[in-house]
Amino acid sequence: MAGFVRELERRAGPALRLEQRAAGGVGSVVWDAALVLAKFLETGACPLARRHVLELGAGTGAVGIMAATLGANVTVTDLEELQELLMVNIENNKHLVTGSVRAKVLKWFV
Repeated sequence: MAGFVRELERRAGPALRLEQRAAGGVGSVVWDAALVLAKFLETGACPLARRHVLELGAGTGAVGIMAATLGANVTVTDLEELQELLMVNIENNKHLVTGSVRAKVLKWFV
């Protein structure tokens, strides 16, 4: 499926590169709210080093991956059909991660 990349600039170091999909629903794109929350986390107002973070409905994983670059141990979750996109984004940004990040399936309404 065709995709496009959105870069999320970081204060220190290279930007996150986040794959998105042209089709696939609301979880397939980086929402502006995700950018705002990721930038807020980067301010250090809530130190994340060595914290455990669970992101529900992660979509592209933008917020969770940013948290992992700040030292958090993150589990990003979303539907089965978004796991490939999450794994691509984790793989593409693993060199920036100082904590850890993994993807898990979350089945809504079960």
